[in-house]
This record gives sequence, structure tokens and C-alpha cells, in this order.
Amino acid sequence: MKVSQAQDLRVEPFSRRGSYLSIRRMDAESFQHEDRNGVFIRQCHGTRFWDPMVAGLTVDGTIPESEWTVDCLRLYPAGQRQGEALVEVVFDGLRALRFRGQGCSVELEFPTVGFSSMYPSPHGGWEVNARANRAKIQLSALRGDLSAQTDWLGEESSVMKIQMAAGQKEGEWELGFDFYHSTWIPRTFRPRAELRAEVGQEFQEFLATFPRVESEWEEARNRAAYVNWSAVVAPHGHFRREAMLMSKVFMSNVWSWDHAFNAMAHFESHPQLAWDQMLLQVDRQNEYGAFPDAQNDVHEHFNHCKPPIHGWAVSRMRRRKPEFFTSPRIRETLGWLAPWCRWWLNHRLWKALGLPYYLHGNDSGWDNSTFFRRGVPLLGPDLPAFLILQCREIARLHELLNEPVDAAWWNQEADALKDKLLQHLWDGERFIALRMPEGEEMREDTLIETMPLVLGEELPAEIWEKVVGRLRRYLTEHGLATEHPDSEYYRSSGYWRGPIWAPSTLLLIDGLVRGGESTLAEEIKKRFLDLGRREGFAENYNALTGKALCDPAYTWTASVFLDLLHGHSE
Repeated sequence: MKVSQAQDLRVEPFSRRGSYLSIRRMDAESFQHEDRNGVFIRQCHGTRFWDPMVAGLTVDGTIPESEWTVDCLRLYPAGQRQGEALVEVVFDGLRALRFRGQGCSVELEFPTVGFSSMYPSPHGGWEVNARANRAKIQLSALRGDLSAQTDWLGEESSVMKIQMAAGQKEGEWELGFDFYHSTWIPRTFRPRAELRAEVGQEFQEFLATFPRVESEWEEARNRAAYVNWSAVVAPHGHFRREAMLMSKVFMSNVWSWDHAFNAMAHFESHPQLAWDQMLLQVDRQNEYGAFPDAQNDVHEHFNHCKPPIHGWAVSRMRRRKPEFFTSPRIRETLGWLAPWCRWWLNHRLWKALGLPYYLHGNDSGWDNSTFFRRGVPLLGPDLPAFLILQCREIARLHELLNEPVDAAWWNQEADALKDKLLQHLWDGERFIALRMPEGEEMREDTLIETMPLVLGEELPAEIWEKVVGRLRRYLTEHGLATEHPDSEYYRSSGYWRGPIWAPSTLLLIDGLVRGGESTLAEEIKKRFLDLGRREGFAENYNALTGKALCDPAYTWTASVFLDLLHGHSE
């Protein structure tokens, strides 16, 4: 099944649910900071951005052309797509690939980094000790001739290459590629048709649970579903459950607000997968109640945090599927949501003003927003708004458990935060930020100034109207720019200084709907859906041209698209 007419390995990588392996075409056009050129087998165990190379792949010594469906990748010698020569690649389970070729050879070159080596395998074929990947690879010739080029320098190899080609009496060849961490057990290789059918059926079952859409949206919906399905990895190391990575291209981590958008998009179609995404960061919550900023299966860090949008996310999921939230699950949710909220109130509150603060743009998720250009600590208007919603949801969960005293306490916390937000960060015309300890007022042309709209009906009417008016300033032909295009700090590819992002779009659409501004919300929604259908699901988009930017296959973008497409914000 095709999931994209483009079938461009520079955009979506070829992978499958559960696997840490993928295949991708890389060049200067596909990622501006990337100096590699070619087709590469990659892995995402404990990796980020530039270091997950397993092997470079050529066909007849050339960078191959490609096309792919969910169950099979086809590679052709350069300029020979119309000929009979081709290499087919399929997944053999989650940790192995199977290559089959005719009329051409395939070459794999493995990076030689500290203590990597290649040697004849005791089981036949060749084995690579891929030290940089913290893994090993068993290469098995099922049919044809497998040859290797390597050496031994006493502790490591300086060259590790293999070539697979047909033998003199064979028209085809077949290669097994098993990626493993400790011990390879000789096995029987299943027929390729069976492997393809398994993957194809798995994706069709994943897709079938989504609501139906009109035919004009099917291709984009399928493409978004593929981005998310293929980005899931199996439990391993720090991951105690299936994890939907932000991407298998570069951003191969789970960040602690990204995961909530992925959870919301799949909550009705795949409730267990969705709830597992919420609990990924809960699994790593520390003794103070904080979530790690990011994690993968190998490591985590708490150097930054992310905004507390989790109460808002739980509230949206609860309203859509109330039967999921049984009393035990509500109790479970309070067990992590309340400590996360208390962490902000106990450890990140500027006591003199009664408002929470950020210590870096990364804490807000808007990494380089102009609100942070003069430094930190910063009291931004978005943070108390999120905490107000989080306190309200905790109160509501206590009400559902018939615990009115606890509910009243959390509602009082929300009321106090709202009073402080309006007292200190509303100047009568707009929301501002305060850089502490001086209390310097920051009035920047950043979309963050409008984020208190997430409060919906909680925002006083006179303030609501003025903030909606300011929001309209940021709306371009394609969506909500994160920095106003007339700002001196606007950059077309400036990360949070201009481009359109999925999370800010969904947060504001949801707030507008709850505040009664449905017409504007629908217009923003339409522009974002059109953008995704046209450009795919990149990390962000140029606000003036709509061009896809940064990581080209990003799950929270696909998730917000699916969320809006299926009407979850209506």
C-alpha cells in the first residue's frame, strides 16, 4: 500500500511499528545540517540527530533510486528505474531486514568507529561488531555470493564493506541482515511473501480503527497514520512500553509535551497505545514530581522541562471517552498529575508575585522565542494558563471520586493563579512577560502572548476580545506564525521565531472553541489541514510560503493533523 505519492525516502523513512531500524535517503536538500549523501540504514537506540548510522547502502556502486510501499522498499541502480535490475528490502520481524536482488549487486559499508570490527561469522556469512551502535549484525547469504572487504588493526577494523551479488548459476540473490545486541541464534528464514503480508496487514489493522474520512483526505490521513505507526518502537531499556518517537529521521526521542499530543490523536482509535504515550514520561517521573525533558531507551535528562499541558490533555481525552476513566484510572492519573503540578507550584514559583517561571526557552517548548532573548528567569503568560487548566482538571478528577475538599483546594489554586496572571502579566491591551529578578517587561511579537486563550471561557470577556484581536495579527495564509512576520526577529526558518507549529495551533484552536470563537478556530483548522495535506508532516512550516521545514516526518505534526481531521476540537 502506498502512503505517499511522493514515495521520497528523504521525507518519510522506510520502517515499521516496533522496529528501531529504518532506511532513509539523506542529502543536503533533505536536511540542511547534514553532510552525508546517500541511502543509509539507520537505528534509533539511544541516538539523536546525527549519530545513528548503521550502514551506507549502494546498488551497483551507485546511490540508488527508490520507491516504496508499506511492506517493501525497491531500490534501483541510478538511472535504471525502468530496467529489470532491482533490490527489494523487507522487514523480517522487528530487528532484521531481508534483501533480495536481481540484475545488480548491493553494497553495505559500515562506519569504523572505535573498536568496531568485522570478521567471518562462526555461523557462516559475516558478522559486524558495530560498537558505535552498541549492537552487532549477522549477515547471512541465503542465495548468491557474499564477499567482504575488511582488515584487522589489532583492536579494530579500518574498513568494513560487504557486497552481495548473484552467483554464476543463479539469477537472484538473497541476504539476511540481523541487528542484535548480545547473542545471535541461528534461525530459519521465513518466506519473503509471508514477511510482506505480516507488515501490510499490521498497518491495515492500525489504519482501520481510525474514523472514515472523505476520499479527498484519505491519502493525507494514510500518510499521517504511517508517520506515527512507523515511528513506534518496542519496549526496551528506559521504555517500559511502546513509545512513539517524535521521528525516526533525526528527532528520535520522546519529549515531555510532544508525547501528550500523540496520545490525544490516538485516544479514540488506539486507546492503549495512546495511554501508553501519556505514561511514558510518568514512568520516569522523579521523586520531586518532575518529568524528564526528554528520554529515549538509553538515557534521559532533567536539564530542562516542558510546559505542563498534561491536565489540558487529560481533560480533552476524558471528555471524548469518559468511560475510559474508571475510578482506578482516575486515581492512577491523580497519582502523577498532581505531583507534576505541585512541582511547578513548589519548586518553580516566584514567591513575591505568585507566578511560575521558566529558566530557559526549552522549558516552554518554544526554545528560541523572542520572549527569552534578554534572559531568564522569565514569567511568561502561557505557563500560568496551563497550570490553571491543570489545577482545574485535578479538581474535576477529585470531584468524580467524590472528594470535594481536595477539589476545592485545587480550584482555589487555579483561582489564585488566574488572579496573579491578570494582575501582573496583563497590561490592559496585551499579555506580557517579566524577566526576573528586575521585573523587566517583555513586549515581543511572539505568538506566546496569545496563549492565555487556552483558558477559553475562563478569560474575562473584555480581555478575551483584545487577545483574539491580537491573535488575528499572527494568522498568515497558511496558519499561525510564531513570530509576527513584521518583527525584526522574524526568520523564515527560525524555529520558534516565525514558522508554524502544530502544538501551538491545536492549543489555540481548542481554546478558541471553548471560548466561543468557533469561526476563527475553524479557519485556522482549515489552513493547517490544507498545509499538512500539501506539504506532509514536517516539524514546522514556513509561515509565508507553507514550505516544510526541519525534520520532515514528525509525529506530533501528524498527530495534530489527525486530531483536527477527525474533529476532536469541535
